[in-house]
Amino acid sequence: MVALISIIFFVIPIALNLINLKYLYDIKNESNCEEINSPYINIFFNYYLIELCLLILLIIILSYIFHNYNKINFKRTHTRLILIKLVKILGNFFKKNKKIFELFTLLISGILIKLYYDIGKEEQCKNIDKYTRLYLFYGQIIGFGIISYNIILN
Repeated sequence: MVALISIIFFVIPIALNLINLKYLYDIKNESNCEEINSPYINIFFNYYLIELCLLILLIIILSYIFHNYNKINFKRTHTRLILIKLVKILGNFFKKNKKIFELFTLLISGILIKLYYDIGKEEQCKNIDKYTRLYLFYGQIIGFGIISYNIILN
């Protein structure tokens, strides 16, 4: 049951990554969009591709652990201590560097807003998946606002 919940938890980011990948792939391969086909499109296409692969790998690892929980010997004190130490180290790392991760996400979001805006201003490219571009553009603006709010008030 826990494995099913964890897989469902990762479905939304995977779906959003696939939408971004499909749109950037369409823009990247459109022959009329030579001016907008900048290195930014290739960078973000590769970024979303790597992020998608990491999410799928994480799902595979979590489903393996939860499915084979009885077979994996977590009852030994040594294995349990290593797992607890690893979780504490990762937790402390993300707590200490929370603002850095938020600023990185804010930077990525800002660059994507500029990219989607530039695509919308170019006559040859603005009609390629128009509603997908608008959805991604406004979604990035909302995300930018939420991340900015978190950075300022937390």
